[in-house]
Amino acid sequence: MDVRRIEVGEGERLRAIRLAALRDAPDAFRSLPEQEEAYAPEVWEQRGRTVVIAQDGDDWLGMAGLFADDDLPEIANLWGVWVDPAARGGGAGRALVEAAVGLARELGFGRVELSVTDHAPGAGALYESLGFRRTGVTVPFGKRRGVTEAMMALAFPPPVPLETERLRLRFHVEDDYEALLAIQSREDVTRMLPWGPRDPAEVRESLAKKLAATAIEQDGDPFTLAIEDKTSGAYLGDVSIWTNSHEHRQGEVGYILHPDHHGRGYAAEAAWPLLELGFTRFGMRRVIGRLDARNAASARVLEKLGMRREAHLIENEWVRGEWQSELAYAILAAEWRALRASRGA
Repeated sequence: MDVRRIEVGEGERLRAIRLAALRDAPDAFRSLPEQEEAYAPEVWEQRGRTVVIAQDGDDWLGMAGLFADDDLPEIANLWGVWVDPAARGGGAGRALVEAAVGLARELGFGRVELSVTDHAPGAGALYESLGFRRTGVTVPFGKRRGVTEAMMALAFPPPVPLETERLRLRFHVEDDYEALLAIQSREDVTRMLPWGPRDPAEVRESLAKKLAATAIEQDGDPFTLAIEDKTSGAYLGDVSIWTNSHEHRQGEVGYILHPDHHGRGYAAEAAWPLLELGFTRFGMRRVIGRLDARNAASARVLEKLGMRREAHLIENEWVRGEWQSELAYAILAAEWRALRASRGA
């Protein structure tokens, strides 16, 4: 058995195997055979540009394809995974998904997403064995009442450490404790944060969370990197991005630096690569930033990132013994793409 990309001129064979899949497994696909039977030949040629097939001699045993929505062009979607019943159990399904994921990498995608119905536990197990993780989002399967689809995603690990002009962004290590304590124990650092100065035990707990914050799979998961000066190796602070809602594709960015390193543009320089990860690897369409309304310096950071101020919430939260006001900023993936293009990145 060989697995390969479909070639130009094989659109008619793609049409045949796709229609066979729709008729064989109607509860696995949203589409109907009568819908796709009417597609013009050029549609099948177009679809075939990102489809892989499993082949034994001249026989096509199965297929898997990729597509990207215009609204989220950085995300590859896996579709049409199917193996002929006569060929099942021989590893064709795994080989097809592996080939499709490899094609996504080759085409420059940082993330692959798919949906699987609760009537296909075997498919779900296969995807999980290949690194896909459930995001926690489920949607009704429109073709059959009572059936749901679970959304799954595979984010390709970012190439940490990341480097900018002046900074190295890396995962935390145990040796970061003293530098983290020097930041989180200060009143002037934490006075406009929901939590106040931390004692050594609280900093140990905070560091443990940062050590574990290396991937985003479900809502609330953070991805956190230490900010290090490339020249001196000094620990300057940290920057994080986390998912508020996979369903609504919204994330949030945050950062904290030692006061000795304020005013040099480090926060914006460190946060920009995490915005890119949010939009290209973590499935975000919108990233927000929230801050105490008195924190003018942090507001300038978000504005440098191209985020627009959307709200000024007056005394909306009771924090640390007082009513505090909040500023809300946001940037959409399309706005980030336009800004990236303007910067020549």
